[in-house]
Amino acid sequence: MCCATLAMAAAAQDESDISKFSAGIEGGIGYMATTGSLHHNFNGAVNFSLGLLADYNDLRAKFDVDYGQPGFNNPNFFNIKDEQGRDAQINSDANASQLGLSLQVGYKVIKAGRFTITPNFGVRYNRYSWKINDIEWKKDEQEKEYFVITNTFGTKMSRFSWIASIDIDFKVHERNTTDPFFLNNRFSRLTTYIRLTPWISAGKLTTTDPAVSGLYVGATLRVAGFCRSLGF
Repeated sequence: MCCATLAMAAAAQDESDISKFSAGIEGGIGYMATTGSLHHNFNGAVNFSLGLLADYNDLRAKFDVDYGQPGFNNPNFFNIKDEQGRDAQINSDANASQLGLSLQVGYKVIKAGRFTITPNFGVRYNRYSWKINDIEWKKDEQEKEYFVITNTFGTKMSRFSWIASIDIDFKVHERNTTDPFFLNNRFSRLTTYIRLTPWISAGKLTTTDPAVSGLYVGATLRVAGFCRSLGF
């Protein structure tokens, strides 16, 4: 009964008593495409994403991790050839593993009813990893060429670059807790959003032959949840 009374009081209190700081998490799925000469090496991929969020008034800080498995458009990134000009290396895996880490800050520019729009800008770390086969060409009894694998090893390529994104949020649910949070013994306001985030990031791979560059262009659909202290 006491908890219910406090929760009703929290709902009725002056909004100025509510903390300006809120923290949250987000998770979802999206797609990332490659442009420019980056596409000569890698296809796009479906990406799975998790993130941590912190808002203070209209300011936002966010850290996201995404993972995908893009396909190859080039079987021999490092242009390793034998004396006859044939490929002496080929990709062993069907797909590469791609890990992305991004840290961004943003500011809410539009707040209209349930909708909020927040542009963000920051840095992104992108890493590809996969396996490569060293191969040797031979001929069978009919003089038809084939290759045998002589060695398999792992490789990776990574780079830091800029990233820009826009969070388009639609609030789907909000409620006040009926029990105090155990860390600070205060009641909280929990808010859930559906978030669409288009984003763009620079990309460049200098260790391939030739070097490639371009843009990563993607969009992610997430569910985001925030927790804000009610101040008592």
